[in-house]
Amino acid sequence: MKTIILTLLLTLPVLSQATEIYKTVDKNGNVTFTDSPGANKKAEPVTLTPITVIPATQSSSQPSINPVDNHKEDIYSSFTITEPANDSTIRDNGNFSVKVKLRPSLAIDHTLSLSLDGTQQGKPQRNPTFKLENVDRGTHKLSVAILDRNGKTLKTTNSTVHVQRTVFRPPTPAPAPTPAP
Repeated sequence: MKTIILTLLLTLPVLSQATEIYKTVDKNGNVTFTDSPGANKKAEPVTLTPITVIPATQSSSQPSINPVDNHKEDIYSSFTITEPANDSTIRDNGNFSVKVKLRPSLAIDHTLSLSLDGTQQGKPQRNPTFKLENVDRGTHKLSVAILDRNGKTLKTTNSTVHVQRTVFRPPTPAPAPTPAP
């Protein structure tokens, strides 16, 4: 079936080339092309240049060009958490910003997602700066992921931070002296 269609498509230009084409110009200067001279004696034949015919190539069942797959292609040459520095200590009562640097810039349909100890913090966003508040004291793992439009993780970067919080303990009252017997 494909061979018949291909043969017809290739022969149509040859058949159309066999017929004459005539050009006429009316009194307003409008040009008309037809396949018959008609009653108008002013129609002049048009000579066309031969059509270049390129034979069809055999197609295989596999496409010759692989479609771009953003999930497999690593388009980001650099992706790191720049603030806070890895293995640094935070002394601001658990309030700090997480900043990410990536090259090239974030693609239009990509977002960033921050996780603290494996729990996503807020919604994915395009801004490379995240604000964290009231983080418990201790050692925490930060993870920022680049997500595609479907929410699939394309690339991840990790960092470890240590949070110290001020602990206020009121002074213990000194025991009252015991009266002497």
